Amino acid sequence: MKLQYDYPKNKDSREITAYTNNYGRSDNTDALGQEFTFDLVSNPLDINMKDLQLELGGKVMFYNDDANNNRTSTNDSVDSTAETLVFSGIITDEKKSGINKYSYTAYDYAFYLNKSEVLFQCNDIDGTTALRQLCEKCNIKLGSVPVIYTKIKKVYQGEVISDVIKDVLKQATEETGNKYRFEVRGDALYIEDYKDLILDVQVTKIIGDYSHTRTLADMKNKVVIISSSEKHEQVIAETADDEHINIFGLLQHIEKIDDKDASKANEIARKKLIDLNKIGETFNLKLLGDDTVRSGRILHFDNDLLDLKGYFLIKNCTHAYGQNHTMTLALNKVTVK
Repeated sequence: MKLQYDYPKNKDSREITAYTNNYGRSDNTDALGQEFTFDLVSNPLDINMKDLQLELGGKVMFYNDDANNNRTSTNDSVDSTAETLVFSGIITDEKKSGINKYSYTAYDYAFYLNKSEVLFQCNDIDGTTALRQLCEKCNIKLGSVPVIYTKIKKVYQGEVISDVIKDVLKQATEETGNKYRFEVRGDALYIEDYKDLILDVQVTKIIGDYSHTRTLADMKNKVVIISSSEKHEQVIAETADDEHINIFGLLQHIEKIDDKDASKANEIARKKLIDLNKIGETFNLKLLGDDTVRSGRILHFDNDLLDLKGYFLIKNCTHAYGQNHTMTLALNKVTVK
C-alpha cells in the first residue's frame, strides 16, 4: 500500500505511507462521492517526526497492492508487486487529537459537483444531450453516459450541478423505470444504468458480522399522481395494491409531476408502485476486500444457508486496509432483467 500527498501551492509532494495508518474508503448510494479517511503522526517533540501535518485542499492518492485483494492466510504468499490507484481526491477535514495525532478526511472529485451551482436551460432535448451539454458547460470530463430518450424541458437557476443531474435521471426513471448511477472515477464523471453495473467477480466466503433485517418502514401500497402546479391539486392518476392494503393498512405515496407529463401519469404511477410496494430487506456482511467492489454495484450470491441467493445491490460499502483488506457491505435484493 502507498499513500501519496501533493499540495502544489507549497510545492509539497511526498509519500506519507511511513507515518500514516488506519486507511478506510467508503461510499453509499444515497450520497455522491467516495470518502477516504486516515490517521497521521506528527510529533513536535521528535525532530524526525515534526511538522508532517497536511493542508486542507491537498490531494491524496491511495494505491493498494493487487495481491491485497481477497487475501487470506492461505494465499498470503501471492507473488505480486503491482499496485492500483483506488482513490484520488482532496482533503476536506482535519482533526487533531493530543499533541501528535491527526485524522484526515478526503473526498473524490465529486465533491465539486455537490458544491458548485449552475444556470442551465434544457429546451426539450433528450436526456443524453442534456447531460452532455451540462458537462460541457461546467467543464466536466465525461467518461460515459447512457442513451436516454426522455425529453427534458426545464430551466435550472442556481442549482447545484449534482442536483441537476439527479433531476434529469429522475425524469428518465419515471418515464422508463430504468435506474441510473453517477459517480466520479479518477477525473471523469460516469453515468450508467444499474443493469450495466453487475460485477463479474468471485464473491468470497462471508467472514463475519452477518445480519439480515426486514422492515415495512418504506413500503407504500398506493400511489397518487398530482400536478405540481400551485393552481390546482387535481389527481391525475392513481393505483393501489388492495391486497397489501388489507394486510398492512393504507400506506400512500403522493408524487407531483409537471403538467407536460400528464399523459405519462398512469405509467409513472404503475412503476412507482412496483418500486415502493415491498417489504424492505437489508443484508449486512463482512467479506475479504476487493477493490472493484463499491456502492452502486450488483453482486450475485448463491448461499442457501444464509438465504443469500440472487442479485443484490450494494447500498453501502466500507473498505478497511490493514493487515488484511476487508469490506463491510449493506445489500438490498434486486431483480435483474
